[in-house]
Amino acid sequence: MRTPHIALLTGALACLMLTGTAHADTGTAGAPVPTGAKALTHNPLYRSGKLMVPCGGQPEDTGSVTAAKKHLTTMLNCLNASWSAQLKKAGLPFKKPKIRFMSKPSHACGSAWGKNITGRYCTDERQLVILIDDQAIEDPADPIALHLIAHEYAHHVQNLTGMWTAYQNRPARTKAQALAQSRRLELQADCLGAAFMGSIWASQDYQDEDWKDVVDLYRRSGDENLNMERYHGTGENRVAWLQKGFAAASSAACNTWTAPASRVA
Repeated sequence: MRTPHIALLTGALACLMLTGTAHADTGTAGAPVPTGAKALTHNPLYRSGKLMVPCGGQPEDTGSVTAAKKHLTTMLNCLNASWSAQLKKAGLPFKKPKIRFMSKPSHACGSAWGKNITGRYCTDERQLVILIDDQAIEDPADPIALHLIAHEYAHHVQNLTGMWTAYQNRPARTKAQALAQSRRLELQADCLGAAFMGSIWASQDYQDEDWKDVVDLYRRSGDENLNMERYHGTGENRVAWLQKGFAAASSAACNTWTAPASRVA
């Protein structure tokens, strides 16, 4: 059983940042990207079925930036293959995110990197920025770190499918309403990331204890435990959406936008 990446309890699980504005992708085939409230509540992605693309196995080499980058690139290629297949089934256009690896914290998405951050998704650039830190070098296949990357990739999926633009344009008359909508967005990313993890689990050498480590970390990473404003959800609700996505291996389990308020508290 791997040792949980305790450093991720603060910054990384507290949301790896989105900035900028989304825009429709007109460069690839597919139906028009949905807009408005239906992009959130009735997105065709929910009807795309299970993720079915397996990934390669564990890395052959560890202990270097090169080995970590090689394995993470393999996982990112699998994320591309998995979600491009889903968007194709949903009749929506797909475009890969840009990828930037860093060996030292730097600026990304127009701001400083921040403490204990593993990765970020910049919506305007459609770019995933990933830090290859000591933990990644020691264990490139760490399932906790992989789910964090899958969570950030889920924000790219939300961007491509019109969800991010609809979220951005959704009216919020009070701060409480704005925070509630943020939680729906972030809990959905937790769930979509977990759906990917559930779809590839059998193709990896992970054990039941590895998933328990992921779940336990999220249980301790609710807004109430991180002394943060209520952007991401309670530990209980984060775990609930994580488990739903993992068990279903399908975005059908991840419609947070029609869930009752208690499920996204």
